[in-house]
Amino acid sequence: MRKSPRITLRGFRPGACGAGLVLGELQTEVMEALWHEPGLTVNEVEERLRRKREIAHTTVLTTLDRMHASGYLLREKQGKAFVYSPRYTREEFERGMAQEVLGALLGQLTGPAISAFVELVGDDAEALDRLEEVIREKRREKGGAGKPGAK
Repeated sequence: MRKSPRITLRGFRPGACGAGLVLGELQTEVMEALWHEPGLTVNEVEERLRRKREIAHTTVLTTLDRMHASGYLLREKQGKAFVYSPRYTREEFERGMAQEVLGALLGQLTGPAISAFVELVGDDAEALDRLEEVIREKRREKGGAGKPGAK
């Protein structure tokens, strides 16, 4: 698996949802528009954003350029315009976000972070089942290494 560029460049916002956990409001709206409809020009992104807010063309242009420079977006020249698409699918983005946040916690506070995580999902039987499934899959990938009682 290739190492992806960092997703949480701007910090973590616990009260937000989805991409908004790590991106500002405008950047989140841009990602949502491009996940819904990849391959948009600046004018097309602007048109999608104007459905919800007034926004200057230069603001959209600058935002897309910065998001491209930060690694969130891909762009391709088509004629005289750039066409923008997300670098990551929504699932890849959310997984990367979770890996970075949890990785930072586990790197510093391994025991408390694992305990807190299990406590948080402990009341949801479906989430606990999924956690057990993911742990079993990881053990199979590693050939049983780390399995209780395995030598």
